[in-house]
Amino acid sequence: MKVSQMSLYRTVQYNLEKSSKNMNELYLQGSTGKKVIDASDDPSAIGSIFSSRTEIATSDRYLETIADTQDSIDIVDGYLNSAEDIMVRIKEIAVTAVNGALSDTDLETYADEMGILQSSLLDIANAKVDGKYIFSGYAETTPAFSGTPPTYTGTSDHKMVEVSRGQTVQTNLTGDEVFSSPLDCFAMMSDLEANLRSGDTDAITNSLDDLESAADQIRSKRSEMGNINERLEDTTALLQNVQLQMNGRLSGYEDADLIEVMTGVTQAEQAYQAALSVSARLATLSILDYL
Repeated sequence: MKVSQMSLYRTVQYNLEKSSKNMNELYLQGSTGKKVIDASDDPSAIGSIFSSRTEIATSDRYLETIADTQDSIDIVDGYLNSAEDIMVRIKEIAVTAVNGALSDTDLETYADEMGILQSSLLDIANAKVDGKYIFSGYAETTPAFSGTPPTYTGTSDHKMVEVSRGQTVQTNLTGDEVFSSPLDCFAMMSDLEANLRSGDTDAITNSLDDLESAADQIRSKRSEMGNINERLEDTTALLQNVQLQMNGRLSGYEDADLIEVMTGVTQAEQAYQAALSVSARLATLSILDYL
């Protein structure tokens, strides 16, 4: 059975176009490093690629939230560290006043220092970051403490954020739980200042245990935030591990084997050159070659 020149030409042309397309696809894989660029490249892999990318993007958002939360916790910790130092100094003053043979002038000097320390603690309790009062709960535009003696004017709400699926953590402390409940640090400092000015060492002695408890109140809240920070570190490690696994899975479906691609390119170029040669040969044939 004879093959018509037109039919032969069409077959050669089809093979030439197919070789060219295959070669261009391999060139693209080699330049991008990806074997799946469009859904049509491997329809069966698209679902896995999409789910892997979604998981990676979700983990990125959680990791960003965790980083922001840890920044906030670090800021709070810095202020609580300063508050703890103040409470330690207050206890030192009280112990010195009770055990030392102090003159009225010495007691006045310590009383003046107490006033400065109270002002410093109030500055900490009313600390702002980015224009927001960090110890005021949801009342971020309102100072946590105001008045004389200072009283809490914020809310008792804890702010919560999701740091992974099904896991939320507390991101703040409120001024009342740190500085005024159950022990009112400002009231105790005011009383101690007054007792120093009056020389009432008995009252100062009676306040020593409460002063230590007030310091522990601040320490315990600082410890709570430290525990949250440790949980966030663990969650970060888990999310990073998930990302590592998902990137490996994505690479398996999506990334091209460059050695295999280069081998394919060589073969495709040879096939294309052969198709070109046949096409050129066909163009020189006349009708007499088929008779």
